[in-house]
Amino acid sequence: MKRLKIAVSQNVCQIPDRAEVREGLDTRLSTLLWELGFNPLPLSSNIKDTSSYLYEINPDGFILSGGNDIGSIPERDQLETAILDFSKSFKRPLLGICRGMQMINHFQKGTCIKVNGHASSNHFITGLITGYSNRTVNSYHNYGIKSKNLGRNLKILASSKDGVVESLCHTTYPWLGIMWHPERAKKVSVWDKRIIYEHLKEMK
Repeated sequence: MKRLKIAVSQNVCQIPDRAEVREGLDTRLSTLLWELGFNPLPLSSNIKDTSSYLYEINPDGFILSGGNDIGSIPERDQLETAILDFSKSFKRPLLGICRGMQMINHFQKGTCIKVNGHASSNHFITGLITGYSNRTVNSYHNYGIKSKNLGRNLKILASSKDGVVESLCHTTYPWLGIMWHPERAKKVSVWDKRIIYEHLKEMK
């Protein structure tokens, strides 16, 4: 069976000593996608004609990966905006991880705020996506979303005990966001694998 192509945005890093700008993706995320039966395709944010670029690749789904605060790398923001437009127009499933979830919220006119105790930690979340039971997830973010900062037509699927939104979805478009990083776990849980697999295959 032919694997579905999942296009993934990348973290952008500047290397001053070499006068280089590099794009990178955690190899664990690519490995996880391959193990789930997908074909991961890293995307470049330096191609200016984003609409033609995405149309030529014509992926079956997308992941907006973590890294880079929104606004710090305009080229990446532009690419991910084009990805969201493409996903909306062609009904392709999209998963936002950490920054990726924040980008969904930003696209829908929501905002982020500074949060404490969410960087390099583990904590409980609960909500519809967890079956309303407590589930422990990792956390690597300094900025987050609260219900008052939620973008238009977004639904909260899970929150932490301090009221930070940990998962959301769009009420119409095939967009799902999670603030934790399944790929960084020593052993990816069956629960996380099921979330990723079922969402990225939901339109097929």
